[in-house]
Amino acid sequence: MHKIRKICARIINNSRKMLNFASSILVSIGIVNIALSNKMKKVLNKIPVGVFSVIATVIVVYLLLAPASDVESSWFAWLKFKHADKLVHFLMFFFLNLAYLYDYTKYKNPHHTKINPELALTTAASMIGLLTEACQLAMNTGRDYDNFDILADVLGAFAAFGLMRWFGGHVLRKHVFKRRRKHRHHHHHSKEKTETSQNG
Repeated sequence: MHKIRKICARIINNSRKMLNFASSILVSIGIVNIALSNKMKKVLNKIPVGVFSVIATVIVVYLLLAPASDVESSWFAWLKFKHADKLVHFLMFFFLNLAYLYDYTKYKNPHHTKINPELALTTAASMIGLLTEACQLAMNTGRDYDNFDILADVLGAFAAFGLMRWFGGHVLRKHVFKRRRKHRHHHHHSKEKTETSQNG
């Protein structure tokens, strides 16, 4: 009986030590994550509106209009399964429209975005897919026009629209972008004071 109590006490003590060790690791990871996220927030807030959209557009247009042999050998050589190109199209236009909607959300901050401009940006992203597929008919790049590529482009763009509309935009406004209400209020107040002094 005495031995059993000793064994149970050891198990409890070891369990406590393991829990303390695990909790200390989790706290350390949490601190690192907070530091990294704060650094990331600062970087994201310093980048001007439109930069991500321009970069994403250039990359997507290049990947769609560059010779097929160059792109497949250098960028997507690891994709060997069936219909892998459709997945690539979906992901490209998902991130393309994500960049558009990210910049639009940042531009509107701290106000909420409106659905009509978001749909317009989503349509613009989809049209890039359509136009690049049409350009492939005129360019001798080893690529063929494919309606299913266009479908994948549209689905990817609207997937990004759904994500940003019902989740991503709220997260960006609340946790990433700086609030600018005080600055706008101060600007509006100073403008009123200037007008009052001019009228006086």
